Amino acid sequence: MFQRARSNSITPLEGQRHLAKTSDAAVEEQLNKRLEGEIDQLLNSFGDIVQSSRIYNTGDSSSDNGRRPVRARQSSSYNGGDDDDDESANRTRSNAEPPKDKYVVSQEAYSAQTRAATMVRSVENLLSMVADIKRAYLVNDTNTLVAMADRRRQLLEERIRATRSEIEALNSTLDTAVRELEAVYYNSKYVK
Repeated sequence: MFQRARSNSITPLEGQRHLAKTSDAAVEEQLNKRLEGEIDQLLNSFGDIVQSSRIYNTGDSSSDNGRRPVRARQSSSYNGGDDDDDESANRTRSNAEPPKDKYVVSQEAYSAQTRAATMVRSVENLLSMVADIKRAYLVNDTNTLVAMADRRRQLLEERIRATRSEIEALNSTLDTAVRELEAVYYNSKYVK
């Protein structure tokens, strides 16, 4: 029973490869979710800023009656200055809603500031994700790692060769100095 389980099981190397593929897929899925979330937050914040930047208060959809802001109506009804166009522009101005009050404007300004801060944070998160992905690519790029290791190995081999040649030069200098000292010692009149 145990023999069959062992013979059909995955080898340790295959298990490591499977684990690496699974973890890569999980990391990719997590990054995609973060990316989608940050982009959604960025777009929602931008849409809210644009929506709150209207000059005239349009109210809710029940009191709106399909009306647009006055500025948009005036530009669409302008055809060159006919008398009929002036009358339609005057009717539009009389039916227009009043501009927003200061309280609503200050609320929308605060909302726009918080949305802008949210957009900045989202962009910073996206930039940090890009930096993380670049770093992961550089760390996991085997060709680059092998090239860096080869350059380091060559540099170390050059240093080893230079050090060995210096040691050999010092060794030969030391040998000649020792031989001269021996010659002087043995030729000395004080040594018998």
